[in-house]
Amino acid sequence: MRAVWSWLVVTLVGVLVVGLVIGLSLFGRLGAGQQVLDDAGPIFTPDRVAGAAAGVEVVSDATDLLDPVVLRSGGGAEEVGQLVTFVSDQTGLPPEAVLNVLTTNFPHTAALLQTVPFEDVVAELPNLVPFLATTLNLSPEAVETALPQLFPGISQSITALPQVTAGWEQVPGTEGFTRFDGTPISSVPDVRDYFAQDVIPVLQRQSSNASNLAGFGGVGFLPLLLLVVGLVVIVFGIMMMVLASRGIPKSLATAAWSVVIAVGALVVVLVFAFNLFPRLGGGNELLNDVAPVLTAERVDGAAAGVAMVSTIVDLADPVVLETSAGTQEVPNVVAFISRQAGIPPEAVIPALSANGMPHIATLLQAVSLQEVAAELPPLVTFLSTTLGIPEDQVQAAIAQNFPRLNQVIVALPQVTGVWDNVAVEGFTRFDGTPVTTVPQVRDYFRDDVIPALQSAQQNFQRLNNAWPPVNIFSPLLLVIGIIVILYGLIMLAMVRRGDSGSGPVGTSRDRELSRT
Repeated sequence: MRAVWSWLVVTLVGVLVVGLVIGLSLFGRLGAGQQVLDDAGPIFTPDRVAGAAAGVEVVSDATDLLDPVVLRSGGGAEEVGQLVTFVSDQTGLPPEAVLNVLTTNFPHTAALLQTVPFEDVVAELPNLVPFLATTLNLSPEAVETALPQLFPGISQSITALPQVTAGWEQVPGTEGFTRFDGTPISSVPDVRDYFAQDVIPVLQRQSSNASNLAGFGGVGFLPLLLLVVGLVVIVFGIMMMVLASRGIPKSLATAAWSVVIAVGALVVVLVFAFNLFPRLGGGNELLNDVAPVLTAERVDGAAAGVAMVSTIVDLADPVVLETSAGTQEVPNVVAFISRQAGIPPEAVIPALSANGMPHIATLLQAVSLQEVAAELPPLVTFLSTTLGIPEDQVQAAIAQNFPRLNQVIVALPQVTGVWDNVAVEGFTRFDGTPVTTVPQVRDYFRDDVIPALQSAQQNFQRLNNAWPPVNIFSPLLLVIGIIVILYGLIMLAMVRRGDSGSGPVGTSRDRELSRT
């Protein structure tokens, strides 16, 4: 009977393992974990982490560029008047003369200064279609139909601008959206800070852990491994219980306990072969670090934030570079209005200004932003000469006296310099498409990252909110393997001494052989 009880213990170990798999819902939990890795794992590859960081940096620069000038409350418009007054006081020129000098020497910069804030441009947009309809002798409906067809770049910016100004301080869909520390997120700068200071550091910290966890088949195989081990042990234990009750030769009992030891050794070997300790330990760190990103409120808030960033890109893309579509279309718009209305080209912009659209008129003269950026260094040199002070003092004076405009001046070249060249080697979309421009960065976040987070969110909660933590499985498997090995060794030693493991018939036969 002692042999039967010995094999019963083996069977119960198998039952315990199967019970753990079923009782802890490991197939559901770790299956959900594998789905999270499949959905969100591509975000954590080193190239994409570097690319995402670079992309967020560009978004940060664009936010610094726009924040002072989108709304009047941004402070940029107020400082424009103060800057003109400052130069006027230092040179003795009237403010009108200062603007004329700036317009003559730096036309794009002067036009941009007179355009801000952009909310004033939006306020003038309702006048644009009636003016064009009257000037071109077309119906308003015909104008609204013709603009996107003839001038898609400018139309894209016109469509996006009101959405940007309306949502700058209250991004739609960010209700309940907070930083990791609980700070509410509502404005575009808030969204920028969330991605730059909360999300990107998580990706950078956990890139290697995510890669390690996804390796060797991920985590989805662990429940199956445990279940197979448990069932094999149960079946083998029951079989040996039956045989032991009838009596088995000592040699068969020895072989059987050797199989038990081999099963335990296999489990131990698998633990180390699959690197489960560092992988699941790092996986637990990953889950803890990523958990704040994957709450339902933050996934929804991130989607709303990226949607606003997408609108900002739609606004800026046609006018950032000299080669941008909107920049190329401005002369065509002027020529079209001139031709259709029968007025000289040079009269078109003044006509816009005279008909209640001075900010729209100056905005058309300001593009592209790349040309504004090109004028900034000579503008500093001009001010240095005009004011009779070194260039570094000019820059220091602007930074000290006009901090919001200085923010625009610093950010503008950074934005235009990388708009068409986000230089991160190996940065690709999930499908392998290279990401090199800011619109492509937007597409990556909007069409790859956000859907991946949305898909992973519920599976992540299912994985992370239940007990035990994933790092328990490596010591659990190791302990099971070691216990099985030790128990097998003890029983093997007892069989060899003739104390247990073979049953009645086997024991009797051994005694007869011993007497012989």
